[in-house]
Amino acid sequence: MPANLPPEYFQVEKKYRTARTTDEKIAVLRELLSIVPKHKGTEKLQKELKSKIARLKREKEERKAQGGRRAAIYTVRKEGAAQIALIGYPNAGKSQLLKSMTNAQPEVAPYPFTTFKPNVGMAEFEDIAFQLVDLPPISEEHIEYWVLDIVRNADLALLVVDLSDDDFLEQTRVVLEKLEERKIIPVGKGEAEIHVVGPIEKRTILVANKLDAPDADLRLEMLREYYGDKFPIVAVSAVEGRGLEELKRVIFRELEIIRVYTKEPGKPPDMSDPLILKKNSTVLDAAREVHKDFAEKLKYARLWGSSKFDGQRVEKTYILEDRDIVEFHI
Repeated sequence: MPANLPPEYFQVEKKYRTARTTDEKIAVLRELLSIVPKHKGTEKLQKELKSKIARLKREKEERKAQGGRRAAIYTVRKEGAAQIALIGYPNAGKSQLLKSMTNAQPEVAPYPFTTFKPNVGMAEFEDIAFQLVDLPPISEEHIEYWVLDIVRNADLALLVVDLSDDDFLEQTRVVLEKLEERKIIPVGKGEAEIHVVGPIEKRTILVANKLDAPDADLRLEMLREYYGDKFPIVAVSAVEGRGLEELKRVIFRELEIIRVYTKEPGKPPDMSDPLILKKNSTVLDAAREVHKDFAEKLKYARLWGSSKFDGQRVEKTYILEDRDIVEFHI
């Protein structure tokens, strides 16, 4: 039997994205539970919502019982063209990667669990920048619960693999399994949207780090043999800076976004601050990104870039391409 959820449910579901505290999340889940129609087709959804509420309440009580030792909850507000979560096994080199790709100065040390809170930096790529978020490592023993929330909200994940360690395949397996146990499924292709209940698919790139290590090329071949058909793999040396520009290009490709520039009639285009849109976005989508009211009044646009000739008039449904320049007419 279909669930037949009302539109109000999906509107409230979006509030879960911005809920930061446990109490806020519980309140949203309770609101969703009250909206769900009560019939056989929604029994599974009702059960999942109740289960998630119970888990959040249990975590809250655990933190309270431990005297607040786990009370710190870290969130990172998105900036730039996209937010990229750096995940991996201890000592994979995530912090060094962040340091080499951005102007951030995280602590980099040869012992595990150096990172205990998010470290953030902006990685420049052509005329845009990606926000990189270095997170505490994932191991067999422990995952900080707030790390999972940041990974879920990120637009993309970089799973950093240590090519200097003979156990790199086992370490990679552990990270993937631990995420899947918590309903985050790393994929090479898939949706990155957040769902309140059930597993989500998270677009992921494997970053084969420490290419400068002895026998790293042999381990890289093995990594590609095991995971090359599942994930994009980029080999880098964060210490030496090798492969980092290629990594940025792959990040841009895997995000499936485009840059669109705007101009006013009779004036040159503004090339300093492009709109960031998903691939296959239309002129109307671009106008909506500028302002909702602006989109409602839009009549047509003129286009420079992917059109047959400069300044060609295009309709609101025209599909834009990367680096198009749009002149809106209302």
